[in-house]
Amino acid sequence: MLLGMFCLSAGCRRDDQIQTYRIPKENVPAMPMERAAPEARPHDITWTTPSGWKEQAPSSFRVGSFTLTGVNGQSADVSVIPLSGQAGGDLANINRWRGQINLSPLTQADLPKESRSISPHGQPMLLVDFLSTERLIDNKFKKRLIAAIYKQGDRSWFFKMAGEEATVEAAKPVFLKFLESVRFHHE
Repeated sequence: MLLGMFCLSAGCRRDDQIQTYRIPKENVPAMPMERAAPEARPHDITWTTPSGWKEQAPSSFRVGSFTLTGVNGQSADVSVIPLSGQAGGDLANINRWRGQINLSPLTQADLPKESRSISPHGQPMLLVDFLSTERLIDNKFKKRLIAAIYKQGDRSWFFKMAGEEATVEAAKPVFLKFLESVRFHHE
């Protein structure tokens, strides 16, 4: 007990001064797939925005960003993102998307049965369509994610729509038509 009182009183001395220290920020290297592609310019890609899609301001990664609302009032998010080179590869990106909706990763052997090749406007793309097993949105709705990957020179382009299951399912034909409208312009 006496030792406890001594320790407590030692911490309460009034002549202690507050000291501050400066510690340099740790430099954390960026992951390779987080590198943005050589800057996409407005004339690199064009598309026709579907009726009912609300265009959002682009961000540091997104060159296109949209929201849409389904008949049940739930929404979905659509993004267009260019990244450098292979951007980690198809399997790594697909598994990252699966993780976003709490699905387990695929193996390279699973990829052919969990994806399909499409060629909107003659542009070969890999398309995936996943549905969560859990009700991730407000504990009421499952989440659906549909994405396409297009490789162009030193870039990989990612077109992704994610949101409430019924909203995304109803918008899937419009999303595919959107992919048909995409045009890449080469210098």
